[in-house]
Amino acid sequence: MKKYEILEDQLWKLLSKIFKSSGPELKSPRECYRQAFKEGWIENIDVWNDMLSSRNATTHVYNQEDYEELKNKIVNEYFHQIEALLKK
Repeated sequence: MKKYEILEDQLWKLLSKIFKSSGPELKSPRECYRQAFKEGWIENIDVWNDMLSSRNATTHVYNQEDYEELKNKIVNEYFHQIEALLKK
């Protein structure tokens, strides 16, 4: 889970730097994802909001069932969204 936390943190900070270079200074992951959606860089803002919620939940995973559920979301849903954004 720690790798996902780091990846998500670095991703929104990268977006923040990109947007800052062209104008808006965005200081939160939600703002960055919203702007990326407006720019057409991401397709489904709801998935990105869920990614952020999952990232926040990683610090509160205390049992195997929750761990597996979160891991499956990361692998099966989020990874493809992140990869598509990075390709753009």
